[in-house]
Amino acid sequence: MIRSITRVALSGVALALMLSGAQAKPPFAEKEGKKCNYCHAPAPPKLGYRALYYKMHNLTFEGFDDAAEAKKAGVDVGPDPEPKPKSWTAPKTTEAPKPDAPKAPEAPKGPSVASLKAKSDAASAALAKKPKDAKLKLAAAQAMAELGHGQMLDQAVPPRQRYPQALATLRKAKALDPKNKLALEDIKAIEDAYTSMGMPIPK
Repeated sequence: MIRSITRVALSGVALALMLSGAQAKPPFAEKEGKKCNYCHAPAPPKLGYRALYYKMHNLTFEGFDDAAEAKKAGVDVGPDPEPKPKSWTAPKTTEAPKPDAPKAPEAPKGPSVASLKAKSDAASAALAKKPKDAKLKLAAAQAMAELGHGQMLDQAVPPRQRYPQALATLRKAKALDPKNKLALEDIKAIEDAYTSMGMPIPK
């Protein structure tokens, strides 16, 4: 008898709790004017993408973009999207103002081929007066290598002319100084270019 009364009492309490729970509205739902299923999917206590956003933004929907957040979460937009929650504000625009179009940097202006040739001619003339002077020999080789480098990059001359011309000048520089770095590098670059195109290297 006591057990049956206890069971009935417990059942009554459980029923009362169920009814009171069904009628009660959680504080967040009341605050936002939305039903529980707006944030919880498929039912409480599982957090949906809206609830996660709400939690991470100090319990507000400020700047909330429903479609964008659903896409991030890899789900469809949740139920009951309208009207929006009471704390909702429009998403802030993240597009930065477009700066003025940057100006293309000017190509560095190196010495002209004419000035390089004048320098090379002067160095060669000085060497001709003192052919045994080692310093003059290295200086003439360097000036000639710089001339060959300038000829190699001279866009005013067609490739068929400038590369053989530059190669000839660079080889003269190498003959004066077999260790001249600029001459060796440019000679290799030109010869490799001809080889890669399957063309004979100019003699």
